[in-house]
Amino acid sequence: MSSHAILSAIGNDRPGLVDEVSEFIFERGGNIEDSRMVNLRGQFAIMVLVAGSEQTLARLRSESWQLQQKTGLQIDVRPATAASGAASAAAVPYRLSASGLDQPGLIHRISHLLRSASINIESLDTRLTSAPITGAPVFEMDMVISIPGSAPIGKLRSDLGAVCDELNMDFRLEAMS
Repeated sequence: MSSHAILSAIGNDRPGLVDEVSEFIFERGGNIEDSRMVNLRGQFAIMVLVAGSEQTLARLRSESWQLQQKTGLQIDVRPATAASGAASAAAVPYRLSASGLDQPGLIHRISHLLRSASINIESLDTRLTSAPITGAPVFEMDMVISIPGSAPIGKLRSDLGAVCDELNMDFRLEAMS
C-alpha cells in the first residue's frame, strides 16, 4: 500500500527544473501522481503529489536539502492526509469561468460566495490579458468546483449572476462530464 506526500518548491525559473525535481523523486522510488506547475513572472512554483512507501517518503524528506541545493528552489515535503470522502463523494464537479476588467477583490468576492454555499474550489487558474482594442487589463478566471449534490444550481447561478453583475464580469457555469 502506498503512502503519499506533497512536495512543493518555489524559486527562480530556468530550463530543466521539472527534469531535476522529477529525477530526484524517481531516483528515490517515488511516483508523481498529480502535479501543478507554473511560471509566474519568472518565479517557478511546483506542487506534486508523490506516492511511495513510508521509507521512500522519509527519504524524500530527509534528502530534500540536496534538491534545494541543486536547484536553488525552496523545498517542502509534507505528508498528504486523506480527504474526507463523504463530502467529495456527494459533490458534482463543475467548471466556472469568468472574465472582466481587472479590479481588486474579484477572487475574494467569488470565493466568498462559493464558501457560503459550501462549494469547494478544487483548482483555480487566473491570468491578466489585454483587451483587444483598448489594451485595458482583463482578468480571466477558470475554476473547477465541487458542488454538493443537494445544492440548488439555479440559486447558485442567480447568486453568481448578481455578484458578477456588480463586478461587471461575464461568467459561465458548466457541469463537467
